[in-house]
Amino acid sequence: MQCTWTEKVAHRSRGPVLLGIPLALTLLLFAEAFAGGEESAAEATNSCVECHGNPDFLVTAKKLYDYYQEWDLSVHRQEDVSCEDCHGGNSDARDKKAAHGTEVSGGLTAGSAVSFENIPSTCGGCHDDIYQGFRKSNHSAHLVKQKQEKQGPNCVTCHGSMNTVVLNVNTVKATCQRCHNEETGNHPEIPDTASDILNRFLSIQRYYRYIGIRGEPTETQAFFAVMDERVRDLSVLWHTFDLPKIDKETRFVLDLLKTKRAEVRNLKHTESP
Repeated sequence: MQCTWTEKVAHRSRGPVLLGIPLALTLLLFAEAFAGGEESAAEATNSCVECHGNPDFLVTAKKLYDYYQEWDLSVHRQEDVSCEDCHGGNSDARDKKAAHGTEVSGGLTAGSAVSFENIPSTCGGCHDDIYQGFRKSNHSAHLVKQKQEKQGPNCVTCHGSMNTVVLNVNTVKATCQRCHNEETGNHPEIPDTASDILNRFLSIQRYYRYIGIRGEPTETQAFFAVMDERVRDLSVLWHTFDLPKIDKETRFVLDLLKTKRAEVRNLKHTESP
């Protein structure tokens, strides 16, 4: 799949990240809050947006109407990610048949870019680092159901589709419990473990904020240049679902931040009159 906006997203992902997963949630909420803002140049000439945004669909094609509303409130819209980027088609064409072409397909179509088993590779067109982590997971190994095996989840299972969400400490447990619970007997300890680990991400966020505000700017910038990469790697590691490894690395990062915070606090106390 060709993403015309991949370079912009890739460039952004290579830049410093402050809070890993919690930061992603913050950015998502910020984008959604301003989703009704100025129309982008891409939307102004996009026949997919013009057609599917028709309010008549509320009555004539409710499912399509709901899809459009979900996209309209999403961070994907803010990044100029439109229908054709995942579904195919020609958004420059003014005729319906020409716009849909032969590429447009739904999730139930075999071989579709948005079919259940192909969702990860489609999302990976722009979220390649996350996709590479997911490919190493047991979830990925069970993406295609084999005989009596249960099917594993894909990106949409946990994050939603167009209007994506980032799991937080209040939602990750319930999400994991859909499959991992006492009734299924499928590692019922996982929801609590995931929640505990993600809670440490919140502590990482708090320490980042404290150090960033109170630390000496030049020295703090050098520290974050190293830590940002570790936190970004944690986001990728999460998608391997190797919880023991994620737990170990999260504790390590948190210990580094605790030590740095103590240094900043001691320096501030020393400088106080």
